[in-house]
Order: sequence, then C-alpha cells, then structure tokens
Amino acid sequence: MTGAPRITFVLVSYGGRDLVVQCLRLLAEHTPQPHEVIVVDSASPDGTGEWLERNLTGATVLRMRENLGFGAGCNLGVQRSRTELVCFLNADVELGEGWLDPLLAVLDSKPEAAAVAPVMLNQDGTVQEAGSIIGGDGWCRAWDEAPLFPREVDYASAACLLVRRRALLEAGGFSPEYEIAYFEDVDLALQLRKLGWQTWVEPASQVLHARHGSAGSERALELMRLNHGIFQRRWTEELSRRPAVTALPAQQHRLWWLRDNHTPYRVLLIDDRVPQADRGRGDPRTQAVLDAWVDACPTARITYLAALPDLAEQYAPSLAARGVEVVWGVEDPVRWGWQRAGLYDVIVVFRPHNLGRMGIPVAESQPQAIRIYDSEALFHRRPEQHFETATDPDARRRFALEAAELRAEEVEAFTWADIGVCVSEEEAHWASRVAPGTPMHVVCYPVQVPEQVPGLESRSGLAFFGGFDGTPGTPNEYAVLALANEVLPSLLRTDPDLRLRVIGADPSPAVLALRSQTIEVVGKVASPAQWLAKSRLHVVPMRYGAGVKIKFVDSMAAGLPFVTTPVGGEGLHLGWTAKHLVGSSPAELVELCQRLLGDDVLWTEVQAALLETCREHFSARRFRHDVDAVMAACGVLPPRR
Repeated sequence: MTGAPRITFVLVSYGGRDLVVQCLRLLAEHTPQPHEVIVVDSASPDGTGEWLERNLTGATVLRMRENLGFGAGCNLGVQRSRTELVCFLNADVELGEGWLDPLLAVLDSKPEAAAVAPVMLNQDGTVQEAGSIIGGDGWCRAWDEAPLFPREVDYASAACLLVRRRALLEAGGFSPEYEIAYFEDVDLALQLRKLGWQTWVEPASQVLHARHGSAGSERALELMRLNHGIFQRRWTEELSRRPAVTALPAQQHRLWWLRDNHTPYRVLLIDDRVPQADRGRGDPRTQAVLDAWVDACPTARITYLAALPDLAEQYAPSLAARGVEVVWGVEDPVRWGWQRAGLYDVIVVFRPHNLGRMGIPVAESQPQAIRIYDSEALFHRRPEQHFETATDPDARRRFALEAAELRAEEVEAFTWADIGVCVSEEEAHWASRVAPGTPMHVVCYPVQVPEQVPGLESRSGLAFFGGFDGTPGTPNEYAVLALANEVLPSLLRTDPDLRLRVIGADPSPAVLALRSQTIEVVGKVASPAQWLAKSRLHVVPMRYGAGVKIKFVDSMAAGLPFVTTPVGGEGLHLGWTAKHLVGSSPAELVELCQRLLGDDVLWTEVQAALLETCREHFSARRFRHDVDAVMAACGVLPPRR
C-alpha cells in the first residue's frame, strides 16, 4: 500500500479472538488500497483485548473498560479516525478479492450516497442479505430475492458497511440509546435518510458472513427483541407509513412496495427479450428507450420484463449494473403481476405479440398504471408485403391470415393503451385512425454524428448492414440475396473490381453461402460505424419491413449514402435526396448505384444532405425531446436538460 489512506476500518470485538485475527488477515490480503485499521475491544471477558493489544501489528487497538456494545465501540473508532471514509466490519465477515472497488465506485459516482454495502452471502453461497427492508411493525427483513442489482435500500447491515465520515458525524453516529447490539445500524440508516442521504447495496461486491459468529444466535435474538422497542419508539411516525413485515407472507405485493417505497416512480417495460443492441432486429431502439427511462431519474425503479430468455444471461448483467431490474423466465405473468399488485406507475409494452402474452396479464393487477404501447413498427405490414409478392395460393392465404391477425392485435394494442408510440409520422397516422381515442407520439431512434465524417478519399466498395437472426426468411436475408443476385451482377459488369461487405450479426446459412471473391460476409462486428465509414455505398433492396429501418439512420450518421426501395426509405425524411436513393425495381436500383458510384459531386451533395437530416431528425437531442413528451404525458416530470 502506498499513498495517504482514504479508509479506516473499524472492527469491534467482544471475544472471538480467532475470528478477529482471521478477519484482519483477509482484510490485509484482499484490500490493496491504502487504509488504516482500528480495533475496539468492548471489554472481552476472555482476554481478547489484552492479546490484541500485545500482538496486533499494523492496527490501532482501543480497549473499553466495560462492554458498551457495538454502537459505542464504532463511535469510538470513528472519533479516532481521520480518513474520508469509514468501513465498519464484523469479525465474522470473510472478505474476498476485489471486494472494495465496487463499493468505492458507488460513493465516487453518487454524491448523495452516504453508505454502501456489499451483498452478504451464507457459507453455502446463497444470498443472506442484499440490503434490508423495514416494516411498519419495526421488524426488518433481509432482502434475498432475485434479481440483484445496485439500488437504494432502507438500510444495510453494519456488519460490512462503507460510510462517508462526514455523514456519520452529521448524523451523530450510532444512537447511544440501544443496548449492546442490533437495530443501531437500522436507526443510523433512517437518520441518514432524514438528513437527505442515501444507503445503497452493490451486488458487484460480495462477502461471506457467518452471522452472529461472535455472539451466538440465541443471544442475538435476545438483543434484537430488547432493542426493537427502542427502535419503534424513536421512529413511530416513519413506521406508521409502512406495512408490517410479519404480514408479508399473506400480502406479498407489499414486499415489493417496501423495497421500492423510496423511489419517486416505478416503470415496467415489457419486450421479447433482453435487448441485444449489437445484433440489430429493432433491439438498438428498445435499448435507447430503456436508456432514456434509466437516465431520466437514477432513483426511479426501472424493471425490464423479457418474455423470452434469449441470451438473457449474456445481456442482462450490463443493465443490472446500471440499476435496472431485469426479469425473464416468468411462466405465469398473471401471478407475477399479482405478486407486485399496485406497484407500477407506468407500463410500456413493445410489439403487438407481447400485449396478449405479457402486457394484459400483468396490467390486470396494475389498474393505477399509465399504459403505453410502443409499436416499434406496424407488424401487419410485413405479411401484407409477402402477400403482394407471393404466387402460391396457399402461401397467399397464409400471409393474408397472418396480416389480419397482426392487424387486429395492433388495433387492440393501440386501443388498450393510454398513450401510443410510433417510430414515424406515417405509422402514427394509421394508429390514430384505428384508435382515435389514444394520443399518439412519434419517438424514433437517436444516433451521434461524429465531428469528423470521412469523405470519399478513404472509402471504397459496397456495404450491406443488418442482423440476420441466424434463421432463413428474415427481411434482411431477402434483401441481401436480392442484392447479390439481382443488383450486384449488373454493377460488376461495369466495375469488375467492385466488392461487397455483408455486415451484421448471426448470418443465416444462405447468407454465409454468398462468400466469394466478390462478397465478404463479415458477420457481427464490434463497431458497425467503423465499417460503414469506409464504404462508398450502402445498398439494401428491401422487399419486406415496416417502421424506420435503423440501419439507414446508422448509415446517415456515418456519412454513407444508401440505395434502397420505398419500403426501406419510409420515415427517413429524405426530401430531395429520395430521387437519388430510392428505386422500385432492380434496374432502378442498379441505375441509382451507378450514379452514386460514378459521380463524386452527387455523392458529396447527398452525403451532406443526409448528415443534416440525421442531425435534425435523429439526434440524441431530438430523441430526448420526444421521450420527454411521452414522460410528461405519463405525469412523470422529465429531467432538466
């Protein structure tokens, strides 16, 4: 350890010499940050204090003449400390590698947080406590429900609690009214909150806790009962606003209310899967909407319910680290909703098929919630497009039935909602016609235009960008096959050296089969913008699709002109550039491509126009403005920008 210490660890002992020694050994082993250690012995009857005073090195040992308890010992340690932070530590806590950094990160990033605790685990690895809730009966319940994510809590046990020293002093430390141990840390958390501070739990930090390792469980229960009455008397008004913990088994919905009682509002978002923003398929926009709700108010409770478990284990952790409660694998949405009855202020359902399987069943128990249907696209239009191009009678019948079913679902969804959200004005007009009683908002997709956008000099070749889902028959598979078979051959006759890069996650077998000297199937890339920025032209002959195609917004932001069909150009505000970018037949697409590949002046003019369109209609500022309008319609005050 080098540098001035920032943290003082305060450990109060009452017997249990071996536990103290083990705890300090693990502390030294797993805490490389500069720190100081103060051990306060509360008149141990077994000689622990004398032994520590004679043998302990690298720590300050303070000995009390009588056993005044945990709170008094901690207060003494705080008085002797001089560092910015104090960490209370029980002797029966076992620390592990990397345990402290996540806690420091919380206090460094949240000036309103006075204290933060790790998740405490039992010896078998199960969750013992991820913070606790306080009931109106004065009893507490350790939180051990999944999923775990960083959040503000009623209180967190001082068995391992990192606290700002100035907040401790402002609160007056632990109250001296309590006997020996227990409830003094609960009291401190409420006192800190009364002063405007917060207490957090951070699951990225986890420690083992033997629980009552120094005192024995029977003695612990006796002390809890003794101090329970004191706690009730001191916090009568606060407790009167809370349901009793002892009633929770019969009234489970109050459990979640107690968890979230300090949040200003609670929002539930429902979609197919945990967003996979790097794989396309509309997920980048879902991610952007989710981000907007998270950023609007860091203390609001944002719950994301995924109907399917697809790659949830891979994509959920990054959301959880930002304080989002991510839930998947719910087999009975009605029961899940009733377990949280009356909890949510806003429910957002994405895509029509999620309304029946998740949205309506959950909303049944949330009559107070404002209901938003976010369409992402008009899904019935895709089978309608297939119907128009299909020649087989059975296939046409199947597409007609599918389109009718989806149209009915979407009409129901917009009618069910208190607020409708579409990605384009064109789709919002349709939604307003079928659900005239539902106010509509347009919220598209945000991109950031780089300060420096490459010109022609560093660009070459064609690009196709879009996710494929690893399965046949997707709109992007149809499009890239049309490009390879109906457009590219004519372009190669004019320019045999032309090359095509196919960029996008999970290419299907048919897409992989396109690999040749002319076509490079790149697949998923970490930064599509980098690939788009080195291409001369983006070509996507879309036959099927609805809504605003995010791939073209990303193309605009990269300064990459594109050629597509009327289906691909919907909702992009193309203006005069449409005549240079949108064609209805393979021959028209070939002609448009040849012009943009051969006319540098036209290419440059189109690039400049698309960049301006992107800044005006698809900027982060415009997206925030549109999302703020939806929040205001929900009665949620948008954040100050």
